[in-house]
Amino acid sequence: MKAKQQKVARTKAPYVLGVTIAGRTVYAVLLKREGDALEVVRRFTRQRVARFASVQQGVPEVKGQEAGGDFSIQFGGGGGATPFLKSEFDLSGDGAGGEQAPPASLFTMELTDILAECREAGYGDPEVAFCLPSVELAYVELRLPRRARVKDQETGPVDRKALLELLEQQVGTALEEEQVAFLPMTPSDAETHRFLAIYPRPSEPVTATLQALKAESNRKLPRTRLFETEVSLYLGLVRTALRQLAPETSDTRSLVLRVGSDDTLVLFVQGETLQHAESLRSLTVHDTPETVCSRILLLQDEYGIGEVSHVFLVGEQGETEIQRSLEVFFPNARVENLRYYLPLDDQEIGPGSLAAQLAALRLVGDPDFLKAFEPINLFPSSLRRRWELPFGWHVWALYALLFVTTLFFVWRYLTLEAELGERQERLRRLPPAIAETDARALQTRIDSLNARTQQALRALDVLDSLLVGSDRWSRSLAQLSREVAAVRGIWVDSWSPRTSGVELKGSAVARDRVVELARRLNGVIRSLTFSEIREWPVYAFVIEIPLPNELPEPARYLREQFAANTQASQSKPSNP
Repeated sequence: MKAKQQKVARTKAPYVLGVTIAGRTVYAVLLKREGDALEVVRRFTRQRVARFASVQQGVPEVKGQEAGGDFSIQFGGGGGATPFLKSEFDLSGDGAGGEQAPPASLFTMELTDILAECREAGYGDPEVAFCLPSVELAYVELRLPRRARVKDQETGPVDRKALLELLEQQVGTALEEEQVAFLPMTPSDAETHRFLAIYPRPSEPVTATLQALKAESNRKLPRTRLFETEVSLYLGLVRTALRQLAPETSDTRSLVLRVGSDDTLVLFVQGETLQHAESLRSLTVHDTPETVCSRILLLQDEYGIGEVSHVFLVGEQGETEIQRSLEVFFPNARVENLRYYLPLDDQEIGPGSLAAQLAALRLVGDPDFLKAFEPINLFPSSLRRRWELPFGWHVWALYALLFVTTLFFVWRYLTLEAELGERQERLRRLPPAIAETDARALQTRIDSLNARTQQALRALDVLDSLLVGSDRWSRSLAQLSREVAAVRGIWVDSWSPRTSGVELKGSAVARDRVVELARRLNGVIRSLTFSEIREWPVYAFVIEIPLPNELPEPARYLREQFAANTQASQSKPSNP
């Protein structure tokens, strides 16, 4: 068959909690994985308090023909003769004669208490694997002609969609595909496939409990990964046991017996394939071991099952007495407890703990061990734990702040990237001798140039001071000589410095010559005296002229050359 169940990968979580329900008791086993080693960390047992769900699940109910009847196997799609002893071997009936299914019994307090104890003990938030109780599951046998939707007439897989359509025709209502599992069974003949369809009833407590926890806003859903069934788990463990006992035998018949407080689960296995499955509600641990064994023999004769060679027992109470009775009623069979084949150094008595351990092993077990198990997972996707954020104003404000912060850092990143690119481009344009020079050598050269620049500036200051002091007098004398020669008829007797310039004393043959000299020198006539010498008129004068305060031409030339060299040295690295 083409398995389309949800794939369950081995979890990486260090702790896995397996939970199962047996009657009014909740069993849980906490497993720890360290490398390839598995260890049972803690066990939990809680007695259930009667609480019922007010909201029913969406899984439709299969209507039975009798009120209070047990399970029965349905063959084909039409109504035929009623099977013999239907009240004993009713595998697919709903156990209720009314139209409305009974409410689901919750165990929210027990599950919450177990998870809280795990957290308080320091085991974190473990992943959870549930084993659904057999009395809360519906079992329907399907028979499909070999030629119906088979890719290969001999060994090809059967289409899961064809099985689901056939199941919906038989039960008369639509089913959730992800909550239906199909186990291959031994064919009745060469032309017919047989499958066991398993799906939860509306009164199934695990889904209702998780829905109740989800409805409470102050509680967090456990990290549920798996919904398994007792039939598929026990079948996988039996396959592991048979591979160890008789790996070369393919047609060995085996019997799996689980006697519980609510019902008795009977599995007949041929080789490694399921042959028949029965859940007898009228047979419990309160019956005598002889009654249990006689009912099994009657069931074996009813379905024409041959002699069994292995009997695997999963007991709850009085296991030793039941095992002795089985050895008497099946003298040629090997009778032993199924729990001995667990890949753990643990021999806990009780079907609840065994099913819980097997469910947990489906998540953390060894790959070689898990090859014997069917890929079954009835966990609905609607109950998967999701993160939910309250969309209030503060959340939107936080989103806006995060958006603005992101924009700022993006802008800052782009800006720095542009600056870095620009500097890298400038470095690429440098000559190789400069680009490959060590940073310390460049810094040494820069310090040397700065020192030389400062030295040149100090030298220029000294040169300016010297040039300015000598040049003023020489330029003034030169100008005076030129002007006196240009005016004629005038001579200078003395040259005296004053605060505002120079005082000239001299004589002239005419008055207008004195005025002309003062005009040329931009001077001021302080005094003018007339006298005659040998009958010639002579004018004695005193003129005050300003001294030039301009920068000498050599100094100005040196400054211009120094400024040009400095600018060229500064622009040379960026513009080689």
